[in-house]
Amino acid sequence: MTKTLLATTAAFALLASATAAGAQTIGHVGANYGRSNVEIDGLGDADADAGQLEGAIRFDAGSLGALIEGAATFSDSDGDDETTLSATGHLNTTISGGLIGGFVGVDHSDDVDVVGGGVEGQFALGASTTLYGQLGYANADDLNVDGWAVRAELRHFYTDNFVVKGSLGALTLDSDFGDADGWTAGVGAEYQFAGTPWSVTGAYEHLNSDDLGLDANTFRIGLRYTFGGTLKARNDAGADLGSVSNLFGGALR
Repeated sequence: MTKTLLATTAAFALLASATAAGAQTIGHVGANYGRSNVEIDGLGDADADAGQLEGAIRFDAGSLGALIEGAATFSDSDGDDETTLSATGHLNTTISGGLIGGFVGVDHSDDVDVVGGGVEGQFALGASTTLYGQLGYANADDLNVDGWAVRAELRHFYTDNFVVKGSLGALTLDSDFGDADGWTAGVGAEYQFAGTPWSVTGAYEHLNSDDLGLDANTFRIGLRYTFGGTLKARNDAGADLGSVSNLFGGALR
């Protein structure tokens, strides 16, 4: 636990120092609480609570845009504690009305390491609406599982500091025991208080796989501090891209 806390502190210190170093930076730091219910056919269901510290920073890397995001998640399920550290890096280039690029990321816990990467794009559908999509591959070598997934997220800004979003995704997993398909869906919102950098978030996420007999539901709330602009400015700059964890919805764990 001491190593985890030190790593988390170092990560957020890095975000803070990078923010101070460059005028082109924009991003956020935040804390979340989540409550999940997972049901597996024949095994019953289980509840889990999770606390999370997370952050992301977008900056210029020469002619490219770069984003680094990280999280430390502390979960408890029926007395079984687990700490997961995750990080994803993105590089992209701007195009008319959006950006295209790629990402690589890793999730690490005591039991499982997941490594993945893929391509992504973000496009403005209008002055207030953004479509984001990602396609990627990931591997959990400890479980001998490989996976492919695709995910799309639609975001609508009612104001520069109030956004509502919805997502849909599909995934396929290959293991020593055979193949399995699944899908994910989610809705969420974020509101930043007028005249402050503070915002509140809320989200619901669903993961389902008939092949695995798996059904999972997660509710999450959070508090964020945004630096460098409004929520819409953060979005338009490419500072709200998806991680490997977002893409697979926890299916490789």
